[in-house]
Parts: sequence; structure tokens; C-alpha cells
Amino acid sequence: MDMKLTEFSLWAFKLELSLARKFTLFSRCVCAHFERHFDPIETDGVYRVVVKLCGPDERVGTTELSSSVIKYYKTFDFDYFEGLNIIAKKRFLLDALYSSLISLCDMEGWPKSPFHEAYEMVVRENFVNLYTIKRKLSRNKSMSAELVGSHDEEAFNCFIVIKDNDGKELLNEHLFSEEPDEFLFNARIGDIRWGDKTTVRYQSKDKKELGLFDIGDVTSD
Repeated sequence: MDMKLTEFSLWAFKLELSLARKFTLFSRCVCAHFERHFDPIETDGVYRVVVKLCGPDERVGTTELSSSVIKYYKTFDFDYFEGLNIIAKKRFLLDALYSSLISLCDMEGWPKSPFHEAYEMVVRENFVNLYTIKRKLSRNKSMSAELVGSHDEEAFNCFIVIKDNDGKELLNEHLFSEEPDEFLFNARIGDIRWGDKTTVRYQSKDKKELGLFDIGDVTSD
């Protein structure tokens, strides 16, 4: 069955539960950044890769396939990792993910260029995972309102940003912070709607108004 590969995770599956979750939250900001720049490829029934990180293990370099997920076993030096600074930790994680995926390319016959391009983009952006979630033009198309997400190792922060046609910021307001757990922060991301020429409503998924932003004081439009 043809399927597109879109998701990647690093699992410290031998760590104690609380430490494993802490590791997962840290690693997700790297994996999510990689996913954002990855151009999905067609696979034979695989949509997700889980790299299972461990010390010496007879399964290193082998794979398991279940429910359209490939699990790949990879050696990882956790003691060395813990001694690194934040950026070096992210680079170490990205390298572990990338080398695992290149090995899988050889095993599965996948093209390597989409993985290389995503890797290069994460490095080029210096591991800053800042991106536009939604963008809405005003009715006269003279301005845009955006929901912007910042996903790092400590938190996910969401902002509303309004710009004119020249890209000048007219408003930048923080909406909420959440633990960097995608299940939690994705549930909190709402929608934006232009009310009139100068007002934007931020509302929850169930249409409840959570904020009203008026830029009438900073624009004559």
C-alpha cells in the first residue's frame, strides 16, 4: 500500500519513564523542525520512522515494522549527550536522526535528497523552529494576520502577528505558552478571523472568542 512518509521520532526507550518523557520533549523540537522541512516521499506502507536509541544492543542496525511504522535501533551515548550545551545537544540529536534515516534509505531504497535537504534547513536555521501556522489576509488584502509558533526544548509559544503588504509588523502579541508536547499545544491552537479593516479576532476551535486585536491606532487603512 502506497503511503507518504511524514513523521520522525527519537525514542530513549530504555530510560526510566520520567527521564524518557523529558528526553522526548527535548527531541521533539528537533524532529518537528525536521518534519517541517521534509518533502514527503512515497513509501511501501510506511508513514513514520521511530529511531530507538540505546546503548549496546544486539538489535542495533535492525528494523521492525508494525502498523505502518518502521522502528530502527541506533546506538546513542546518553552520558556524552547530557554533557553538551543546548545547541550541541540538538545537533547531536539531528545527526542521530539523519544517520539513521540515511541507513534506512539504503535498506528501503528511498531517495536521500529529501532527508539531506531537511537536515540542511534545520542547521541553516540554527535549530530555531519558528514558523507560521495560519495566515489570513484582510478583506481588502492590504494586511495579513498570522498565528506564529515557536517550538523549543522548554516550551511552545504562540503569537499573533499582523503585517502590512511591505512586511512591516504592526502588531506582535503573545497568545499562550504550553509545555512542548504537541498533543497539548496543538489542542490550544485556535483560529484568526478579520472582523473589519483593523480588527482581528483570535478564537478557540469551538469558535469562542479569546482575544480581539485592533490596529486602528497604527494604521490609517
